[in-house]
Amino acid sequence: MAEPTLSLTLDELRREVARFLSFGRDYTNLNITQQEDVDSIIRRGLRQFYQPPPVAGFPSHQWSFLRPTVSFSTVEGQEAYQLPDDFGAMMGSRINFATIMYVDGPLIVSDYQYRAFKEASTAEEGLPVYATVRVRASTGDVPTPVRHDLLLWPKPTKVHAMTYQYAAIQDAVTGSLSYPAGAAMHGETIIASCLAIAEEYVVSPTSQYRQLFRERLASSISLDRHTRGGGIIGKMRPTGDEAPPPMSRISAVTYTPQ
Repeated sequence: MAEPTLSLTLDELRREVARFLSFGRDYTNLNITQQEDVDSIIRRGLRQFYQPPPVAGFPSHQWSFLRPTVSFSTVEGQEAYQLPDDFGAMMGSRINFATIMYVDGPLIVSDYQYRAFKEASTAEEGLPVYATVRVRASTGDVPTPVRHDLLLWPKPTKVHAMTYQYAAIQDAVTGSLSYPAGAAMHGETIIASCLAIAEEYVVSPTSQYRQLFRERLASSISLDRHTRGGGIIGKMRPTGDEAPPPMSRISAVTYTPQ
């Protein structure tokens, strides 16, 4: 599917920032120092947008478009599974089984708790009950980027389809026709964020775009809260000793963002 034609591109961001700094509109005609200033402002503006300050009485907002859901399959007897390179943090408290009804997925615990459960466990293999995220050890003498692994205990005895949601870390936008994450729905907020940073570079800085950014940010947060839909917070199961019907449908508890 093609990107919406009103989506914000890096090229447009560069034009807006360069014009604000009185560098002219053509980024390719700028000298190296000016280009570095423009790109530095954009990187800072995007970081500010992706990790926004608290606004309207709410804590820092977590954008729904930066929380992808991943599906993977376990391997018999395998404890560790590589997480995506852009993994930042796990969302939620459990890794979910995609096909097993009425069974909660592994509970995500700290590395310390995971090690304690593992040491106290009487069986090395079975249906995974606990999970943890661990930084992958570097190999060799050359420093490598921080990468993470997901660990499951007990080790699965068979293949299970599982899912999890995580907070994604964004790379810098480089190609002139590339689109920053969220550019289709929040382009004006991204521009305001970058111009708010650019204000710090001018001779007589004002707070005009800082205020505009906060207004745009409040609007974008409201939009994101009401377009991401409800979330599944757990599987419903019968209470007491009654066993679930063999082919009954799973019911899910959902919530709607306010």
